Amino acid sequence: MKKKSQNPMSSNHRDDSGLFLTDHASEIHIEQIKLLFQFSKTAFLATPVLALVFVQVHWNYVPREALLVWLVVMLLLTAVRYFQVKAFLSKDASYSDAIKAVRLFLLGVFFAGSLWGVAGGFFYLEESPAHKLFLAYLFGGIVAGSMTTLSSYRWAFLIFSVPAMLPFTYQIMTHSSESNLAMAATYLLFLVLMIKISRRNYHNVADTLRLRFENSDLVQRLLAAKDQQLATNVKLQAQIEEKKHAERKLQIVNNELEQRVIERTEALVQSNDKLEQEKELFKVTLASIRDAVITTDEQNRITYLNPTAELLTGTNNAEVQGVPFHWAFQFVDAAMQESINILIADQHFKKNDAYGDRQECLLIRKNNQKFVINYAVAPIYDGKGNVMGSVLTFRDVTEERKLTQKLTYQATHDALTNLLNRNEFESRLAQILESTREYQSHALLYLDLDQFKVVNDTCGHNAGDELLRQVSALLHARLRSGDTFARLGGDEFGIILEHCPQQKALRIAKMLCDLVQDFRFQWQGKTFSIGVSIGLFPINQTNISLAKALSAADSACYAAKDSGRNRIHVYQEKDSILLKRSGEMQWLPRIRQAIEDDRLLLYYQPIILISTEQKAEEHGEILLRLQDEQGNLISPGAFLPSAERYNQMLTLDRWVVERTLHLLSTALSKDRQVVYAINLSAQSLGDKDFLDFVVNGIKRNQVSPSSLCFEITENVALADLKHVTRFVTTLKKLGCRFSMDDFGSGLSSFGYLKDLPLDYLKIDGRLVKDMTTDPIDRAMVEAIHKIGHIMQLKTIAEWVENDATQHLLKEMGVDYVQGFWLASPYPIEGKVRKKSADDPD
Repeated sequence: MKKKSQNPMSSNHRDDSGLFLTDHASEIHIEQIKLLFQFSKTAFLATPVLALVFVQVHWNYVPREALLVWLVVMLLLTAVRYFQVKAFLSKDASYSDAIKAVRLFLLGVFFAGSLWGVAGGFFYLEESPAHKLFLAYLFGGIVAGSMTTLSSYRWAFLIFSVPAMLPFTYQIMTHSSESNLAMAATYLLFLVLMIKISRRNYHNVADTLRLRFENSDLVQRLLAAKDQQLATNVKLQAQIEEKKHAERKLQIVNNELEQRVIERTEALVQSNDKLEQEKELFKVTLASIRDAVITTDEQNRITYLNPTAELLTGTNNAEVQGVPFHWAFQFVDAAMQESINILIADQHFKKNDAYGDRQECLLIRKNNQKFVINYAVAPIYDGKGNVMGSVLTFRDVTEERKLTQKLTYQATHDALTNLLNRNEFESRLAQILESTREYQSHALLYLDLDQFKVVNDTCGHNAGDELLRQVSALLHARLRSGDTFARLGGDEFGIILEHCPQQKALRIAKMLCDLVQDFRFQWQGKTFSIGVSIGLFPINQTNISLAKALSAADSACYAAKDSGRNRIHVYQEKDSILLKRSGEMQWLPRIRQAIEDDRLLLYYQPIILISTEQKAEEHGEILLRLQDEQGNLISPGAFLPSAERYNQMLTLDRWVVERTLHLLSTALSKDRQVVYAINLSAQSLGDKDFLDFVVNGIKRNQVSPSSLCFEITENVALADLKHVTRFVTTLKKLGCRFSMDDFGSGLSSFGYLKDLPLDYLKIDGRLVKDMTTDPIDRAMVEAIHKIGHIMQLKTIAEWVENDATQHLLKEMGVDYVQGFWLASPYPIEGKVRKKSADDPD
């Protein structure tokens, strides 16, 4: 026998419904190769730049002929790899072509990594700490960048990173010193971590592609099932109409037989022929429809099974002919798990009774396999109106019910922790509040994890997600079976303790608090201790609204945090801590009223150029101030924290941008080039309409975009890098400038700077202010400045408060400085009536 040919692109198998499924292994493989090639485009642009920077840095320190040879080889290799990728992506390659292409690509990756490894080993300068530091940053950045570029394909990152880093690491280890050994160990640890992250990224890409293909298969199956069902319904309706038509014909024949006795024999023959044809047609029709059909006689003995019924029940039509229905098949009520009799012949239907309503139950095959079926039963009448049997039609809806259950579960549960979500929690809480009587006592706990942000910022969101999963499982295991536990959002949880007096609820809350305090979270060799602040709201009275209960529990949780964290606070009507929070909330109407009364003011603080290599250009930062009802200035530290806590920063940012653009188009001088820096908050950058608001404002006021510089902080950029990159790129095309504010305050690397088209790098003031006495701060400032200049970014140092600091920054080559010692903020419009005591002189 010949073997059936198989498609090399995929492997198929047939599921229970007769449809084909595909595991899409080859398609996923090709998609991974395409992603690898697409991601490599950025590397082809960065490689010549980094190679040229490398040659420039080492030009006067190593043999130039060797440098030039190395550079030419690197550029040729990059060009060859670029054209290979371009050629592959320009055509629809087959699977075999893709495999050949990726093997050739991996060979190029290996050669590229080897060339960098040659650079790190051959051009290593032990006597120059600056060159060693440069190589450390260079190779660290290259490997970090290649992890993102090459992680979509297995082993690609390893093929590049190992030959790239080991020669340099070997040179450091062979020149033994404590600092070299520490650096080598750090590099090896860094390489291992990058390999692990690359491997995780590879699995994430593979899982995402696999899920995409599986979802596509599922949609196709559902659409096919829908089409089959519609076709079945149409066919079944047609058969019913034909049956009725046949009955009318039969009645006509019978009437003719009574009236035409002479032609009786001939009429009977003709009638039998027609009946046989209709019977055969009926059987063919039943055999062709997708629904399963079983017919029985008046004694519930089986007379017919169509092929679909044979497939679903696992029995053969010939085997069960004449067998009582309840002997051959077992139908079970899904809820009661009891056998049921679903045939009409046993239910004594009268001729005019309603029938045919579709219901559901379980069908159990002989091998104990269970199916959920949707069925309908109709009686078969003889010419006198007596029931002469039944017809049962049913179809397998097991997958549909599983999908419905899955969607219902997803609608009520949190995808990360598998706990109830906020909507379901509020629904259950509302039911309890409505049903609570005077003699009943319940308790509502509102939990907020302490130090969660430390884990998130230190180890990333994956660590934060894992911490939430572990804490959820830890707490859920200690709660009672009747308690309701839900994740309300972020690191906040809610618990409903039913039939639980206040003292007992306090003991449970204390137990949960101790449980979290004793818990130690492990992540990549680091150990973290966390805590939990719990707000307790007793439910012991009627007519409490859902909003009041949640607000009270949230307020009590806030009070627990404000009292020192990792503790429990019971809600009381008159509570000094809660009254303090209420005072903070009073800033919300005051901020809105200040906007309406035009009591928000813009101040301007100059940013001074100290570099002789830069073109003279006036630069300054726009700052916000608020006048109270009596005309006194309120410092930002008084109202901005409340605005951030209660989501008012978008309103303030919109006002600042709109007011600045108006001033630029009217009051401010256009005779000289001035760059005005405007700070943007995370709330504004996360708003989908804010970008259009800025673009439309610039065009409406006819402002030169080059006079605007928007400052974004490091943590805001990393929170949603894709969205921030789109925001920056769009405004950069208009001519606006961008500055990374407070750089060095986070724990990120320089890698993401390559993805953002920035103009300025603003060094965090906490590193600048002590750099004259702290050598570590000084080294970090110098490193940030050098890398910034390599990336063609102008550097700005904040918090410059003395001449020694300014002199040291000038020696380093920093471009701009800013601080109250250099220039205090002053009102840009000159309309301040009184001066705040908080403002510096």
